[in-house]
Amino acid sequence: MYNTTEQSLDDVLLQPTLDERGRQAFAKHLRQFVFGPARLNAARAYQQRVVPANAAAGGAPLDRRSARQALLQEPEYQFFSDLHRVSQEMIWNSVADTLDREVPQLKEDFRALQAPAAKPRGSLTLDPQLQIPKYLLAMDTHCMPGSYHTEWSEGDLANGALYDRGAFLYAPSGGPRGDGAGRASLALYRRDHPQATPARILDLGCATGGPLLPWAEAFPQAELHGVDVGAPLLRFGHLRAEKMGIPIHFRQADAAATGYPDNHFDLIVSHITFHETSAAAVPAIVKEAHRILKPGGVFLFVDLPNVAAIPDVFQQVVFDGDAHYNNEHFWMRMHELDWPAIYQRAGFAREHIKPGFAPMQMYVPEGSANPQPKWVSGMFGFFAVQATK
Repeated sequence: MYNTTEQSLDDVLLQPTLDERGRQAFAKHLRQFVFGPARLNAARAYQQRVVPANAAAGGAPLDRRSARQALLQEPEYQFFSDLHRVSQEMIWNSVADTLDREVPQLKEDFRALQAPAAKPRGSLTLDPQLQIPKYLLAMDTHCMPGSYHTEWSEGDLANGALYDRGAFLYAPSGGPRGDGAGRASLALYRRDHPQATPARILDLGCATGGPLLPWAEAFPQAELHGVDVGAPLLRFGHLRAEKMGIPIHFRQADAAATGYPDNHFDLIVSHITFHETSAAAVPAIVKEAHRILKPGGVFLFVDLPNVAAIPDVFQQVVFDGDAHYNNEHFWMRMHELDWPAIYQRAGFAREHIKPGFAPMQMYVPEGSANPQPKWVSGMFGFFAVQATK
């Protein structure tokens, strides 16, 4: 059964018309069809043809790479993988008409925040001279046109609005406000640090700030900060946070050189950022987190699961498909890194480094089985690492 979660004015700023919602709902449900019936058909081809053919040929046990090479010859997998790419591009394209109509007003609302008489609760600090990392310039992450950093006009926030709406269509179970990953990291933090009350929190790779929202609710007295390289994302996030009445201090910076002083934060979090980060950049980011973290503070990140740890080889191929068809080329590389060693070289003591698992928090809309929407722990979990300085 398809997820029919929707967003409302209480959740976001971008409001599609009825016709636009229909087109976007089709794109959302097409992706769910891809990972439902289309995936199951490809799985049957794998079990009924690929595995027996490999055994009859006396081949070595199939792994992720050899299984994918064999599946590339199967029509069911060709259909599944082609539609995977098409559905992702369709999600972004389905938002275009809404952006054309609504972004001019959002820009006016954003400019009003910059007026001398305005008294925003949070802040926005942009760096026009920032050099976007080359690994982000090399591709449109998630096939999103222009990726996170491109500005189509002066003072642009269109890609922030595109990301916010498109990411929801891509993963509606992450919640109407895009805060599911933040709920997962918060649950893990509260489990391991039940008495902690961090006064200053930073989110590295914050995008439009959705994952910070649960932290704002959990620690209303905390000072919240978010860093990202994408100015359009930060402008949109700043505008949304102000309209929601939540003070967040957004800053445009590379996570490897944030510009914050030493020993500044009680807690640093990051959500599904490292799988979009070059392995060469990871050590510098972890070292920077250690520098700006207070003694006794915690650095915690959650990210996509370790595909190689899943026993089902076909399921490994499915997840690995995001690297081939959805421009997430660093996902597999992320899990080849020696995270404890990277943390140790950054200055964290080995006994204070804790790789782990954070159950995904999934948003279930209201329906016949539950009269009110609710959050539940999903069957998959985020890969997580936390360390105390």
